[in-house]
Amino acid sequence: MGSIIYGFMPIGILERYAGPDNPLAIPFAAIIGIPLYIRAEAVIPLAAGLMSKGAGAGTVLALIIGSAGASLTEVILLRALFTTRLIAVFVSVVLSMAVLAGLITYFIY
Repeated sequence: MGSIIYGFMPIGILERYAGPDNPLAIPFAAIIGIPLYIRAEAVIPLAAGLMSKGAGAGTVLALIIGSAGASLTEVILLRALFTTRLIAVFVSVVLSMAVLAGLITYFIY
């Protein structure tokens, strides 16, 4: 996935919508990342591909934390063990931590 982004995605798209000067891209990246299933091994090439095409560091970090923290398959598996309310709390904590980490990275980096 990272090589596809690196090789074929136009630079202008990511710079316009998820560039380093757009803090609103951070919560959207966290929300988009939660249903995705990105393994820890795939995070580094994906992040490298996104950042090389112009995505901001905070946006990439929010996407990574959202996708690694609470993927759709993980939520489906947790549904067998926990109540819906507890799963909603879990997903909201992962989402808020992804947004918080992305915003801290945005303001520092």
